[in-house]
Amino acid sequence: MKPLRVIALQMLVFGLAISGQAQKPAEDDKRYVLLATSRTSTMQKELDQAAAQGYRILVGSPTSSEEMALFLERVAEPSAPYKYKLLATTRTSTMQRELNEAAESGFRLLPRTMIAKPQLIGGVEIVMVLEQTPKIETKYDYRLLATTRTSTLQKEVMEAQAAGYVLIGMVSRGEHMVIMEKGVPVK
Repeated sequence: MKPLRVIALQMLVFGLAISGQAQKPAEDDKRYVLLATSRTSTMQKELDQAAAQGYRILVGSPTSSEEMALFLERVAEPSAPYKYKLLATTRTSTMQRELNEAAESGFRLLPRTMIAKPQLIGGVEIVMVLEQTPKIETKYDYRLLATTRTSTLQKEVMEAQAAGYVLIGMVSRGEHMVIMEKGVPVK
């Protein structure tokens, strides 16, 4: 009779160990993941890794000093991940060019990721993240409007609106920078 009790006790301990493991969420079961860094190259690398695991950006924000943070949520199968391109520059003309180059490849700006990030040297860097969906149905064209004069900005926004653009985001860093987009269906 004693060996049966030992076997039963071993089975009970083994069963409890298995049930305890089943209730612990695995690292791969995280619904949300936070990425935070001060280096844009590091953020791009971490963003690529998270997207390959099925995560998609929810929101971005500057944190303290020159750091930025992005919250992502697992929404896609790793076989059809979203792709991301992080743009960062202190020059408005560079941002306009890079924004439209990325859009030509099927990327779309995520306005909730536009931030003005102070640099240790060189002023304030504008950082934006663009997303490419697994299936590209629409491409976008962007107009970046930047000025310190609000009356000028109002006029430029009205002109872009007349040309079919829609205002999607704004960020300020001594000058106001407005991003407008126009969608073009992919044939």
